[in-house]
Amino acid sequence: MRKIWNSWTGIFVLLFGLLLAACGGAEPQPLIFGGPVWRSGEISHYQVTDRTDKLAGTAMVMVIAGNEEDPDGWTLRREISAGQLEVATILMAAKGFGPLKSYLTRADDSGTQRVEAVKERAQVDIALTDRAGATTYQRVSVPSDIRDERTLLTIARSLPLAEGYATRINSFLPIVGIVETVTVTVRKQEKVTVPAGEYNTWQVDFSTPDRTTQAWIGVDAPHPVVKFIDARSKGLFELTEFVAGE
Repeated sequence: MRKIWNSWTGIFVLLFGLLLAACGGAEPQPLIFGGPVWRSGEISHYQVTDRTDKLAGTAMVMVIAGNEEDPDGWTLRREISAGQLEVATILMAAKGFGPLKSYLTRADDSGTQRVEAVKERAQVDIALTDRAGATTYQRVSVPSDIRDERTLLTIARSLPLAEGYATRINSFLPIVGIVETVTVTVRKQEKVTVPAGEYNTWQVDFSTPDRTTQAWIGVDAPHPVVKFIDARSKGLFELTEFVAGE
C-alpha cells in the first residue's frame, strides 16, 4: 500500500511541476539590486505610438547623479509629450534606489496639475494641486521597501536578469496613491529592431494582478530599455537615441 501511495505522490509532484513549467511560472527570487549600471547624464529618447499605431509623441528619460536628499543617490527625470506634457522628477536613495521625494507636472491647454510626494519611513505625504489651483493633502501608509513606479524600468536594469528570473517589487505611484506588488519576470531573449538600431534584449514583464507592462531591456551593458508597452496608457515606446552618461 505504501509503495502505491509513494508512486501516486511521485506522479502528482511530477504533474504539478510540469503544470508550473507550462504556465511559465518562475519562483520569485529575493529582491537584490546590483550597483547602478547607468552613468550620470545618461539620456534615452523614445518615439511614442498609441494603441491605434499612430505616432503620438516623444519621451525622454534622464538619470543624474546626486540629489538634494541624498548626495550619493540618483535623480531620474522623465518627460512625455503626447497630447499633454508630463514631467516627473524622482529623487532616489543610493542604497536600493528607493524614492525620497518626487515632483510631477501635467500641462495642457486646460491648465497644469502638480503632485509633490515626500517619503518618510513607512509613509508618503502627497500634495496634489489641480488645474484650478486648489491643493489637497494625503498621507498614505506604505511598506518601507517601496519603489516609485516610474523608476521600475530603469532600476530593473540593475537586477540579475536572465531567462527564467523572477522577483517582486513593492511599487507606489503618488498620483494614484495605491501600493501594488509588481512581479518582474524575464520571459526570453529576443533580438529587436527600433529606430536607434538592433539590440539583443531580455523580454521582461512587469505584472500586477490586472495589468502588465512589457519591456525589452538590452542584454549588453549598460542594458538600455530598448522599448516597452506601458500597461496604463497602452502606448508603445521605442528607443530613437541612447546617450551614455559620463
